[in-house]
Amino acid sequence: MNTRPRIRIVWVAVVALCWSAAVIAGTAGAQANQESDALVEAVRVKLKDEKLDTAVTAVSFRDGLIVLTGEPGNAWLKMKIIEAALEVEGVESVESELEVAGPESAQDLARALVEQVLTYSDYTVFDDITFGVADGGIVTLAGAVTNPLKKAEIEERVGRIMGVRDLRSEVRVLPLSPSDDRLRQQLFRNIYSDPVFRGLGEQVHPPIHIIVDRSSVTLTGAVRSNVEKVKAESIARTTSRVMQVENRLQVNP
Repeated sequence: MNTRPRIRIVWVAVVALCWSAAVIAGTAGAQANQESDALVEAVRVKLKDEKLDTAVTAVSFRDGLIVLTGEPGNAWLKMKIIEAALEVEGVESVESELEVAGPESAQDLARALVEQVLTYSDYTVFDDITFGVADGGIVTLAGAVTNPLKKAEIEERVGRIMGVRDLRSEVRVLPLSPSDDRLRQQLFRNIYSDPVFRGLGEQVHPPIHIIVDRSSVTLTGAVRSNVEKVKAESIARTTSRVMQVENRLQVNP
């Protein structure tokens, strides 16, 4: 019996199957490329609408991520570019190749950080901001403020400082509470009306900061002696409605 036609038919079927798989794979690849190209274009449009495009030299798609390349002038601008890209529908994560120039000196950067916080008009004795600097301009903010607007504005002020390459914020927003607001005012009166601290409350930046969170009190800042440190804690502990006190005051003679 001659079996050659059967073998040929099987071979043709296999070739046809392989060709179909290649067509399907090619179609899927083309569709994926179209989707990634559309995502890249959507990010470009978003950055242009937000007036952030001038700091970005390239937007691309790589390994499932949107990749941003450029040289923004400061860390705040870098942060806004990344946030804008993440707001685009379909963008799940971003790889940043955005480079910000580092500081000329660590001392100048530290002075600029202190100045930007202390000259912020809404920074009060009831807020506390600390910062750390590492790796040539990576700044970490920490502490607590009394409302979300303060947090956002302080982050922007710090992020716009030349030499801040990256900004990481761990600043907490304290709960909105009329009861805590009343306790803040009472603690301020009790501490700064005491003979030991009298007159210090009238300074532009009073030395003792009073952080209140659900009736728990943290004292931060600096005092001139251990006597003042103990006295401030004693006043806070004996103030009505104070649940607990943490004393973080530093002694700077």
